[in-house]
Amino acid sequence: MESEVKVIPDQKLAVINYKGPISDLDILISKLMGWVDAEDIDVDGEPFIVYFSPRHEVNQGEAVFDVSIAIKEDADEKDIIRVVDMLEHKVLSAKHFGSTDNILDTYADLVEVAQANNYDIIGSPKEILIKSFFNCDDEKDFITEIQLPIIEM
Repeated sequence: MESEVKVIPDQKLAVINYKGPISDLDILISKLMGWVDAEDIDVDGEPFIVYFSPRHEVNQGEAVFDVSIAIKEDADEKDIIRVVDMLEHKVLSAKHFGSTDNILDTYADLVEVAQANNYDIIGSPKEILIKSFFNCDDEKDFITEIQLPIIEM
């Protein structure tokens, strides 16, 4: 696994806050991307998930998470979609390839990198859906970028 430290610049995000089963993710992504298309909004990257529930418990029932996408300019909020500002922050990043069934292995490897380099993980993990169920037909081709917000100790 290759990892890197990145600085994520200030961003404007379209966000859906959600508490419920992760199986609702496809519906939430559809709502978010439908809003983007209907409002003709310019995006800056792929949709992503921020988990507030422990990642290892997400598939076991209700979870608390955000579904988001970076947008290039301010937009009108609609229904359950909010527009917020995210401040610049530093992350430790790695890509997970294939099905998310074993994504916790990539998380474990990333945590080892953080510990070995004295990075303190200071927030909730983000999974960027580079290639996923909404834009790819075969799980073996999925690409998920995991980002852990850090400070260097």
